[in-house]
This record gives sequence, structure tokens and C-alpha cells, in this order.
Amino acid sequence: MTNRIVFSILLLSVFLFSCADNEALEDSRPDEEETTEAVYILPVVVHIIHTGEETGTGYNLSEERIIGQIKTLNDDFRKKPGTLGYNTHPLGTDAKIEFKFAEIDPDGNPTSGITRINGHDVSENTDDVDDTDSEGWFFDTLPKYGYWDTQRYINIWVFPFEPNRILGQASFPKADIAGLEDISASITTGIVITSPHFGTSDLEGGSNLGRSLTHEMGHFLGLEHLWGKIENADCAEYDDYCEDTPLVSRRTKNCDNGPPSCGGEPALTQNYMDYTDDSCMNMFTKDQVARMRYVLENSPVQSSLKSSTALQRPSMR
Repeated sequence: MTNRIVFSILLLSVFLFSCADNEALEDSRPDEEETTEAVYILPVVVHIIHTGEETGTGYNLSEERIIGQIKTLNDDFRKKPGTLGYNTHPLGTDAKIEFKFAEIDPDGNPTSGITRINGHDVSENTDDVDDTDSEGWFFDTLPKYGYWDTQRYINIWVFPFEPNRILGQASFPKADIAGLEDISASITTGIVITSPHFGTSDLEGGSNLGRSLTHEMGHFLGLEHLWGKIENADCAEYDDYCEDTPLVSRRTKNCDNGPPSCGGEPALTQNYMDYTDDSCMNMFTKDQVARMRYVLENSPVQSSLKSSTALQRPSMR
């Protein structure tokens, strides 16, 4: 999938994420029985940042499209039969992680889990909203458009950029596993997806079925791209810390067979952490799932999400 950036500032660079090394996971990740039994349900708040359009038009996306995007996210993480998120690959598995719109806002009031913000009313520099070349825009400016308690909500910002330039970015979790130990717990925490690539649309190109959010949620929960931190590096430099993902040195484009792995076996071109088209993506591997679940159980920020009170309906007064 083209130009998915993780915590880059201006360019489409990959930043600080990975899949845990096996020794750490063997010592402390949930065992297989626990993994199959426990379903983690995490609250999300979607901040729709627009440029003054009426609801349901332009960058001010419709509620139907927003709800449809979260459904796609759940189909993918739960490997739901009858959807594009289902696969029959022997390594593919149900992550047993679900996402639900928050029902209580930070002040204790009922919420739909969707906020709408006119970017021109917030930003002193309208280039933050209008500059489709991304100059002058940084991930750390997003909280001014809305930022709910990161230990109770997953903040998802939907930002107005032109299509097929930037798809999304995500922060990394801090956890005591390889590649995540040095992440600061004080960074801006959440995910941004650009408006044209949020949900299903008739947009030209391969990123129009809502898989940008699936990909970035993988990063938010600790996953690396299949080729590790540096693309086109020698295979010896490769590391996504997941043994069941064949070693590759670069991304797959479109829906072709992709580059051969470093060991000669087929690459996992259908994996959500590659850059293939949305229509090709349909799997997380068992080791990837184990890593995400480990983060949800051990990260100082992400671990609190699975017991968040944001999913409890407010009591009647």
C-alpha cells in the first residue's frame, strides 16, 4: 500500500515500530488458550477534521461511512467469515481484538464517539488544513483538534488531505519488547488517516476499502512493516521480530506476488503490514497477533484501554 507513514513528519518515512522478539514473548505473552478465550474490546473516538463542509459532504464524512470504517476494522481484526477480512492461510488468525465507539466522553456525557471540528476554527495557520503537500503539518499538532484521555480512548483523527498522497500515520506503544523499549510514553498517542482513505469509497487507486486504518492500528499496537525499519536494506538488517513472517527487504505494490522473501519462500503479500492494495489484504499472522495482545497487556498506555470505562453507558439521571 503506497505511502503509509508511521510517525513521519514530512516525508513518507517509517519510524520506530516492530514485532517482538520470541524470547520476550515466550516469557510473558498470553498462552494459546488465553488468546482464544479473551476478546479485548477497545474504545475509539473519531475526530473528523473538515474545512467547513456540511455533514456528509466533502471532508466532513457521513456517519454511515465512519461507522462502515469501524466495521471494516473489526472484520479485519476478527477475521470475520464472509468479509474481505477473512482468509484461509494457515498462519492467518483471529486477533480477538475489537473496536467500539466510545459511549461516554471525558466529561461523563453520552457521546456517539464521533466529533466534528472545522479546522479553520482551530488552526491559527490554515496551512495545517489546506497544505496537501504536508508542509507545515506535524503529527504533534493533532491534539489541538481534539484529544481525549489516551488511557481511556484510542484517538483517531481524520484529516483533510488530497487523495493518494499520505494515507495515515500512527504513534507507537511503549512496551518491554524488542523495538518498543525506547518509545516515550508522553508522545502524542493515536492514529491519523487522511479523509479520502477513511472508509470505503470509489476513489481511484488501491487504497479505497478502509485498510489504511487496519494497517495503522497494527502499528499503534506495536507491529512493524514486514521489511522492518529500513526498506530496501540488506536482508541481514531486516527485523519485524515475528518469526512467522518471511523475511523481505521491500514492500509489495498492487496485488502482485511481491518480492521473493530473503529465504526464497513466497512473501505474505496479503498481510496488513505490507503496502498491497486494500483488496489484497486479509491477514495478521499468529506472531503478529501475539505481539499486539502482549502490548495490550503490558504497555503503560495501551494496557488500560481494555478496561476503559468509556464503553459503559452513562447512567440515567
